[in-house]
Amino acid sequence: MRTLDQVRQDIDQVDRQMTALFEERMHLVAEVIAVKQAAGLPVLDAAREEVVVEKNTARLTDQELARYYEAFIRKTMELSKEYQRSLLER
Repeated sequence: MRTLDQVRQDIDQVDRQMTALFEERMHLVAEVIAVKQAAGLPVLDAAREEVVVEKNTARLTDQELARYYEAFIRKTMELSKEYQRSLLER
């Protein structure tokens, strides 16, 4: 059996990866804003959000985690929209 410190080190590594992926996602969100503005498209698309939630939840290999992942992805999208609003206000 692994030690608590070993498991925590693995969690720390996952957190590092999540941090990098979060930054990448938010940079892409900024790029989406620019593309949509250039094309005259609406920024928010609630129907797309539901597709994203369903598509990504279905990708889970452990469906017992589905409700937690759904909350996670919805919060991520909420933060993305908040970031989009801040970019539009500039």
